[in-house]
Amino acid sequence: MKSLSNKAFLMLSACLIIYLSHAPRAFSDDKNLIKDQKPAKKNSMGMGLNGVADWSTQMPFLDLMKQSREWNDWRSKQKSKTAIETDNLGWVTKLLPDQTAGTVFLVSPQDRDPIYTNYVVDYDGEGEIQYRWSTKKLTERSKPGRHIVKVGKGNNLLEIVKTNPQNPIRNISIVPELYYEHFKRGEIFNPDWISLISQFNTLRYMDWMSTNNSELSKWEERPLINDRTWAQNGVPLEIVAKLANTTNTNLWINVPHQANEDFINRAAHLLKHQVSKNLKIYVEHSNEVWNWQFKQAHYANKNGRKIFGEIGPAFMRWHGMRTAQICNIFKHDVFREDKNRIKCVLGVQTAWHGLEKDALECAGWKHKSNLPCYKQGFDHIAITSYFSGKLGGPNDKKEKKYIEKLIDWASSPEGVDLAFEQLQTGNPLRSAGKELKDYNGIYEKLKSHMKYWTSTAKLYGLTLIAYEGGQHITANGRALQNNKKMTEFYTRLNDDERMGEIYTKLLELWKDSGGELNVHFVDIGTSTKWGSWGARKYLDLTSPKWTAIENFNNSTECWWSNCSIPIETQKVKGAP
Repeated sequence: MKSLSNKAFLMLSACLIIYLSHAPRAFSDDKNLIKDQKPAKKNSMGMGLNGVADWSTQMPFLDLMKQSREWNDWRSKQKSKTAIETDNLGWVTKLLPDQTAGTVFLVSPQDRDPIYTNYVVDYDGEGEIQYRWSTKKLTERSKPGRHIVKVGKGNNLLEIVKTNPQNPIRNISIVPELYYEHFKRGEIFNPDWISLISQFNTLRYMDWMSTNNSELSKWEERPLINDRTWAQNGVPLEIVAKLANTTNTNLWINVPHQANEDFINRAAHLLKHQVSKNLKIYVEHSNEVWNWQFKQAHYANKNGRKIFGEIGPAFMRWHGMRTAQICNIFKHDVFREDKNRIKCVLGVQTAWHGLEKDALECAGWKHKSNLPCYKQGFDHIAITSYFSGKLGGPNDKKEKKYIEKLIDWASSPEGVDLAFEQLQTGNPLRSAGKELKDYNGIYEKLKSHMKYWTSTAKLYGLTLIAYEGGQHITANGRALQNNKKMTEFYTRLNDDERMGEIYTKLLELWKDSGGELNVHFVDIGTSTKWGSWGARKYLDLTSPKWTAIENFNNSTECWWSNCSIPIETQKVKGAP
């Protein structure tokens, strides 16, 4: 082949340059193209985690001691019982003569067999452990330091009847025999539960962290990993971080209303060092600070009046101020080099349009920036997306017509059909009371709220999310709460296939109306007179509600900016 002349070479080079400048970016952008095509988790739903308790059907931990009750001398007949002496982690250090220390570690439903039957009980120390009520020790398979027990329906009790004060019984674990090897390898979470909740975009830890009525103010008071139980003061933040990393889900935490600046700062640093760097952290001040049934509302009112004077909305101004202060610590201090990971949330009352202004603007707060609260890093206004169709009944027992109609529905064959018509149109109860006259069903109600809240969020440069949502069909706190027929009726409604259809329509309506992340309340829990909050009742039994949530979550990709989560988590130092 002949060599090119200088002139020909220059002409060829020029042509190549022109071609490359107009050709698809297949060379210089290769790395970016590959980066954009990395697998990502694009699920759209959030899920609130039910509170940790011995009666919960959630069963998130392998070790049931972590969900157990306080110690109690169940054999004592005295009304005023002598306190049981424990160490700072909650382990019994000694017993008085004739004193025992028992803890209920599992309340299994009476209408079905326990999910796991045999458990391995390991412990350190010297003494004697007995089991009562529904728990039976399998003597032939047990030895000192390790018992095999069989649990049953109802209350299951572990009881220390003797302990050596010099070497007391402690470090008790109660683990399903099925997953004992998992536990010995250091696993914390129940694999069956993990398989259900790993699908979600975000998990909200409000109940897990015992947010409502929290007494936590100092970092030294926080729950610890080695605490005997996490059912009393909440799940440690380290375990929250561990679950987020395990499931590759964003986390939504609630900062206790009494937490001081040191507490908030240390919590932020812990999350920075222990949560995978690909995950976002939603940060909210307490929970429902506007809700007067919780201590945080009264605390906000008391402290708000000290700063803002004797005005009605002082509690909301204080709520907005604390949200801004928390946001500043997280976003502008601890995470200042990666502040986009922090999503600051202002929780407001859905039905009280206008109350949010005091929290957003917090007029009268003298901050060095001279900026209103919402301009100090707020990202989202958070409301609820609950629906009830007015089926919970009236507050006042004097509203006889309203009450009689609902009771009649609970006893009649067509009652469930009427209830679903009421949910969707509002017609069947329209004549039963003044508050029902202009009610046109759950879809119109949600549209009305969404129209107001999306425009409000836009006005303040924020976006709208739901901190809780789902059905709210309960007489909790109302005239019919203790009516067993009504509780059974509400349970039937929740179990009906049509409930799943309603969930699907409402989630689609939420999306189409401009809402972003929607967090259901809660994952797993049975129906009681206080409500049917669980998306599913049991760990091993699905429901129309759960199926609808799961289908929407997996078929509808998250639609808001930067919502997907990279599959490959980044390891962080100090993660538990």
